Formats: sequence, structure tokens, C-alpha cells
Amino acid sequence: MQLILPTEYDLAHAEALLDAARKVRLNAYEPYSKYQVGAAILTVGGRIYVGCNVESADYDGTHAEEAALAAIVAGGDRTPVLLAVFGGLEGDPDPSNAPPCGKCRQKLMEFSSLSGHELGIFVTDPARGGLRVVLLSEILPWSFGPANIGVDLSKYRR
Repeated sequence: MQLILPTEYDLAHAEALLDAARKVRLNAYEPYSKYQVGAAILTVGGRIYVGCNVESADYDGTHAEEAALAAIVAGGDRTPVLLAVFGGLEGDPDPSNAPPCGKCRQKLMEFSSLSGHELGIFVTDPARGGLRVVLLSEILPWSFGPANIGVDLSKYRR
């Protein structure tokens, strides 16, 4: 698979991140949709946090990106810089890249604002083949965030 990375991300971190997202997806709890999603987030310090989707009978489950963000916070970190998400039906040995939904993009924007680093997200690039990194601001333009309601997040930075 071809990876197109901006210079700020090294290939070793990128490959470890992609591998972590693919692997954690197999831990998903998805009895209703049968769609397994895994997310992995790389932080400024080089740590990788993972999460998978967790469904419930009320259909208000936790998305993989939300679970990975919760893991970052639980780990005492708040500096995401790169995200990989993979999804596929249960039993699918070759999951595909799955860009975050709108709800998750909003939450990711919150932490991107908090960290002071623009979040890069792996997306499938059909024109070039393989995956490339786009910025969250490219897939969530004109976002609504803490600054819109006058909230200064500096005291929450780690």
C-alpha cells in the first residue's frame, strides 16, 4: 500500500498507527450492525491510543474515534496529531479506510484545538491509490468549536 505522508510524520509511526487501527477493529462489539471499526490516534509524544466501536440495544453506541479519544484523556494526554480509522463487516479480513463521521469530526476538532496541532487523518486516495493524509480542517471546514463560544482551552492542555 502506498502512503503519502507530509514530512512531519515518519513512516514507522504511520505504519504502526495503521496496523493498530486494523487490529483493534477486531475487538469491536457490534451485535447489531456487524460493522467493526477500529481507530488509532498518534500523539505529539509518539504514543498510540486505540479504540473500537461499542454498540448497544438503544443504537446509541460509542464510535471507535470517541473510544480512542477517551483513551487519550484517560492516559493523561491531549495532543492528537494523526488518526487512522478502518472498518468492515464482521469476518472481513481486509478492512477499508473509513473516514470519521460528522459527530466524530466535531469531537476530533475539539482535541485538535486543544492540542494546538492540526490533526492529520488518513484517507483513501483513489486518484493516486493507497492512503494519504489530509487535515481535519479540510474535511470539516468552517467548524464550530470552543473559540465560537468564547472558551479558552489553555488550562486543559497537557
